[in-house]
Amino acid sequence: MRIGFDAKRIFQNATGLGNYSRAVVKNLAALYPEHEYFLFTPNASHRLPFETSAQVQTVVGRGSVWRSFGIRRDMIKHKIDVFHGLSNELPFSINKADVKSVVTIHDLIFGLFPHHYPGVDRTVYELKTKFAVNHADVIVAASESTKRDIVATYHTAPERIQVIYQTCDDLFYRQPAPLPATYSLPNQFMLYVGSVTERKNLLAVVHAYKHLAESDRIPCVIVGQGKRYADEVKAAMVSDHLEKYFLFLQDVPTEHLPALYAKALLFIYPSLYEGFGIPILESMVVGCPVITSNVSSLPEVGGDAALYFNPADAAHIAQMISKTIQHPELRTEMINKGRIQAARFDKSTLTRQLIDVYQS
Repeated sequence: MRIGFDAKRIFQNATGLGNYSRAVVKNLAALYPEHEYFLFTPNASHRLPFETSAQVQTVVGRGSVWRSFGIRRDMIKHKIDVFHGLSNELPFSINKADVKSVVTIHDLIFGLFPHHYPGVDRTVYELKTKFAVNHADVIVAASESTKRDIVATYHTAPERIQVIYQTCDDLFYRQPAPLPATYSLPNQFMLYVGSVTERKNLLAVVHAYKHLAESDRIPCVIVGQGKRYADEVKAAMVSDHLEKYFLFLQDVPTEHLPALYAKALLFIYPSLYEGFGIPILESMVVGCPVITSNVSSLPEVGGDAALYFNPADAAHIAQMISKTIQHPELRTEMINKGRIQAARFDKSTLTRQLIDVYQS
């Protein structure tokens, strides 16, 4: 097969959607080298951020209009059999190219939390996602939770949607490299990894510290950045005289994350909504106990390995923090169950599922 991809985020996005897109192509090329893979990108200003083999080719276009419309001619030129939109969208000209199409829908956050987005962005996301859902031959949902959202929002027939989970980068499966001494981490700490935005709900963790006994107030290391909401979180820390318990780390290279997970006593993820929740999987792979919200896809990812809390209830969050800190035997059980749960997201299995979709 000759398989094409909307590769904009492979080249230009360093976090979630980019990581997913890169993992898909890397795993396909490594495990199924008998096929040819074409990365369609509107901009050649970035190099391909991973090493690959000759069966992966880059097709450079001419900006956003080409990505939505002009790409059709290049798909025909390269005799693409299947085109995969990796991040909620397909070219508007896809039906004129005589090419089968697959789209991955990660989440519908823009519709479920519209106040988190500027009006113009929300309108564009809605337009592109609705088109992709209505015109794709197969829809890949990042979770059963996302599948339910697609069915409820667009009245899509469930049989058109296949759930294929994500995996995480190979580096999380290796022995973590030692961290540079410049990190100056506390001996014991709780870890949070993710953007500092309203949906990620970090303010609830600050409020939870007010309910914790002094002996359970271990430092919380925060790996992530934000703007207005981050300022709000920091202001709450100061207002409640809790700032000494929180340490912000910014610009942490991905290769340092496994060691941070490995050093943490527990990982906390208080998000209000996730299409998947990749940091939970990263934590389980490395061997860090997870406590997280009991909403959206998060219980799918954590399974019986994680402890869950109501993300709107600071006292409940504090209860789960204390329970995990106070019981080392529970943490050991969570780590062991986490590694079993993480095996559900094995890259060989998930990549085989994608190939089966393409071949179908």
